[in-house]
Amino acid sequence: MYLDRKTKEEVPLTKQVEVAFSILSYNQGLVQFADTKANGLLLINSIFLAALSPFISTLQKLTGPGYLVFLAFLGSCIFSILLSMNVISTRKVPMIDDDPTTTSLVYYRDIVETNSPEGYINEFNAYESRRFLDSVLRNIFIVSSIANTKFSIYATAQSMTFLSCLLWIGCMVLSFFGG
Repeated sequence: MYLDRKTKEEVPLTKQVEVAFSILSYNQGLVQFADTKANGLLLINSIFLAALSPFISTLQKLTGPGYLVFLAFLGSCIFSILLSMNVISTRKVPMIDDDPTTTSLVYYRDIVETNSPEGYINEFNAYESRRFLDSVLRNIFIVSSIANTKFSIYATAQSMTFLSCLLWIGCMVLSFFGG
């Protein structure tokens, strides 16, 4: 990382580590943001289902297109709930090599592999600064990949929730006016 590319003046390593942790924090915030948004979709779809429950007997008596609207609503709502749950539970880590030199002082799995607080302290004290920066950058890639996966799934869940909203309105209209 350079302050000035022309003169090849580098940013000090401590500043690079600070910047890396800021990037890691930003991407971890995106992961949490995606989870929060998915929780919102779960709530919305749950409200749609709960709001229709008093009208289930009326909706079950519908025939033809009206019944298809009701089934489509149920399907889109359930699919959106499943997608939202998938967003929340997604923690897929991209393939990275299992080379022992790529262990991280930041990643929780690598931390607990030291087997004790003393083991972690010893590992921390023996780490070289440049290697530490590389491990933080590796963690940034992992967290960014998780955020990317979550937002990709969330986009579909959001579209399905919008569809279930439209179909919910259709079901409400049909339950009041028949269909």
